[in-house]
Amino acid sequence: MTSTTHSEAVSAAPPEPEVDLRRSAVAGGSYLAARHAMSVVLKMIGVLVITRVLGPTRYGSYVTAFNIYTYALLIGQAGVGVYLLRHAGPVTENIYRTAYTVLLGIALCLCVALQFVSLHIAGWTTVEGSGTVLSVLACALPFTLTTVAATARLERNLDYRSIAQVEVTAQLIFYAVGVPMALAGYGAVALACAWLFQEATSCLLAHYRARVRPHYGFDARVAREMAHYASSFSFANWVWQARMLVNPLIMGPLLGAQAVGIIGMTVGILELLSIAKTVAWRLSVAVLSKVQHDTARLRKAVGEGMELQTLAVGAILLGFGWFGGIAVPIVFGDRWAPVMELYPFVALSYLSIATFNVHSAVISILNRNHVLGVANVVHLSLFAGVAALLAPRMGFYAYGIGELATIPVYFAFHLIIARAIGTPNYRLTMLWWLATAIGLFWHHIGYWAILVPFLALGVPTESRQRLLAYVHMVRRRPGSVTA
Repeated sequence: MTSTTHSEAVSAAPPEPEVDLRRSAVAGGSYLAARHAMSVVLKMIGVLVITRVLGPTRYGSYVTAFNIYTYALLIGQAGVGVYLLRHAGPVTENIYRTAYTVLLGIALCLCVALQFVSLHIAGWTTVEGSGTVLSVLACALPFTLTTVAATARLERNLDYRSIAQVEVTAQLIFYAVGVPMALAGYGAVALACAWLFQEATSCLLAHYRARVRPHYGFDARVAREMAHYASSFSFANWVWQARMLVNPLIMGPLLGAQAVGIIGMTVGILELLSIAKTVAWRLSVAVLSKVQHDTARLRKAVGEGMELQTLAVGAILLGFGWFGGIAVPIVFGDRWAPVMELYPFVALSYLSIATFNVHSAVISILNRNHVLGVANVVHLSLFAGVAALLAPRMGFYAYGIGELATIPVYFAFHLIIARAIGTPNYRLTMLWWLATAIGLFWHHIGYWAILVPFLALGVPTESRQRLLAYVHMVRRRPGSVTA
């Protein structure tokens, strides 16, 4: 933000034509969806080899180190990327230079801190080999954080085509390095080395596509604005993302590396399957921030976003839930069969996250991050507390029960949105969510549960009409979209 207040910036911003926003969203979403779809293919091929070679225990070593590294990375970003993306006016070179300096300074400090943590992490978590993996991963931090400013330039221009090209190319590098090293017997360290090469490649390509080079400088006023923004946005984000530490820091000491590996694989599969969630959040911050002055359009966007996310993510999660029990042992090996026992519990949590994903983006856009942060503290406390309490008696199932315990917290997301822009239409969303939840637990309640999602889509007239409308919208070419 500039010295102009948030409300002044909003009132001064001219309304964006709805047709242009839709075209930008559809085009950007197409590139992001294509990138994530290709990512799924690449990951499935790479994971097929890597997980068969490593097995749950050695994969658990990588998950432990990678989750700790990823959380450190989120702290290091300090909301700078989203600050650059949401800046109300033009982002000057002075702001970019300050961002580069701040990010590099944080990266170097965190790199040193993680090297120290790597010396002790295996003892803390009882997961052997995680320290060496974390030491290698820490070296990627300067590359990753330097990439933030270049990616923000591309996202401000809604240049998701370039972003997709960068991310897919970098991922190819990951598997080009990781698969041969895993086959050569380097274990979890192979994945850490592959990540280091991936992040270095991403850094170079992002700056090439943005046609810039890193330039360093420092403006104390800009740094204070970044720090002020980080104190609100980053707090809420840091608390939310601390979910990733529950597996290595709670389940690891209580259950060991194999359980960490099983949980990590389950979460990894769900991250792959719920690509619509990731696409929607990235588009929401970039596109909906342009109409933050129009509460009616925001409320409509939240309602439609809930329906689309529940429909798209729910269908994919159900498909894997019904056939994954056959596919996982064949594709990944019998050692990974327990993944499908945990899957429905964590999948229902991911469905709930997807349903309220646009809520989170709009809350951030409306600068209600402090309230969101409090809700996230309650969410994390329930998740970690229930998982820790039940783990000694229920094993890795405790992780899934902990995920389910957080679902009532999303009512707080509704309250924040309702007070800010009014209550969205939840009728169809809740019907589809409940039907999907029943379908996910078919193995526990009977084969009849598989029919419930189809009945929810096909029987109510409103449901059929809305489904046909969304199918028509998706099939429509971006150029034909009308206001």
